[in-house]
Amino acid sequence: METVQPKLRFPDFKDNWDNRKLGQFTQWASGGTPPKDNVNYWNGDIAWISASSMRGLEYTNSELKITLEGLQKGSKLAKKGDLLLLVRGSMLFNKIPIGIAGIDVSFNQDLKSISVDNQVSNSKYILQWFFHSEPKVLNMVTGTGIGAGKLDLSDLKDLNINLPSLKEQTRIANFLSSVDEKLNLLKEKKALLEDYKKGIMQKIFNQEIRFKDDNGNDFEEWEEKSLGECLNFEQPTKYLVDSTDYNDSFKTPVLTAGKTFILGYTDEVNGIFKKEELPVIIFDDFTTATQFVNFPFKAKSSAMKILKAKENICIKFIYESMQNLKFEVGGHGRHWISIYSNLFIDLPTLKEQTKIANFFSAIDEKIALVSNQIQDTQEYKKGLLQQMFV
Repeated sequence: METVQPKLRFPDFKDNWDNRKLGQFTQWASGGTPPKDNVNYWNGDIAWISASSMRGLEYTNSELKITLEGLQKGSKLAKKGDLLLLVRGSMLFNKIPIGIAGIDVSFNQDLKSISVDNQVSNSKYILQWFFHSEPKVLNMVTGTGIGAGKLDLSDLKDLNINLPSLKEQTRIANFLSSVDEKLNLLKEKKALLEDYKKGIMQKIFNQEIRFKDDNGNDFEEWEEKSLGECLNFEQPTKYLVDSTDYNDSFKTPVLTAGKTFILGYTDEVNGIFKKEELPVIIFDDFTTATQFVNFPFKAKSSAMKILKAKENICIKFIYESMQNLKFEVGGHGRHWISIYSNLFIDLPTLKEQTKIANFFSAIDEKIALVSNQIQDTQEYKKGLLQQMFV
């Protein structure tokens, strides 16, 4: 018989792993939604888990809650320790949401609860196995015809899984769970830093907090200026990339002002934005999304404006000021020349601008450090999943 063992294993375990079908040692149940027009079913104290509630790896709370009567009339209870798996929804095209019920919770019809026979396995091990098997499970997702994906219950139950002894399963699950805990702590730290920056930004731009000069004296009063008085703009035409055959081994990033920011890397050597003119702000003329850029780049879209600081302007300060602006995009037209450049901000002296900008940069560096730690930990976990399962 072929030996089934992982590449990475705790040294005190030598036994061969057994192959089973997932459905042989699990019980599956469907959830439901009580009628929403019955007030007696809602606003109770029983968490009701839906796709939007599936944040993190343990589910204990939800925005919507149901009553005991609502549970009896239209939903289902997952016991503490049961797995909850999304089997229908648009998220399934990108990832497989799954976690463990931290308390008894109800759940809707887009989810399945999975109760594991604890004589054969345990929920934490099966959870980690699902993380390991996510590429395989993603390939099982089919369309519903209404923009959502779905997973077939019989296909899920028919999945092959290799199981070591219960003792080894527990050891693996506990070790990988400790990595998840570290990852969650890092994510919480990043969120706290981002919230801190957001809160302090409001106070600085409302001038509730003011900086002092190097002698401890007050700076001059702030003046109202339009963004057009602070920034020049350049069209991105000569920096546009010719080919979208990106490769991470190439040197020059291709940017968008949206959340994606770096679309990929190009090996093109002409039309690279010069290092000597940095930093700049890139501005999406349609969505008004912005990014602060302090490295050479090429651009993808002609709908971008490259914004540069005028004399006595600290561009980092202007960038942070723009994040504090309240502006609702209307229509599909371009915005910089006609509207956005005419928006007003309060502007301190260059020295105070620089102090404020340096303060925000220090926070940004801390956020970036934690982001890198998150990415490194995710890669470490990914490597463990690849090597600790077969």
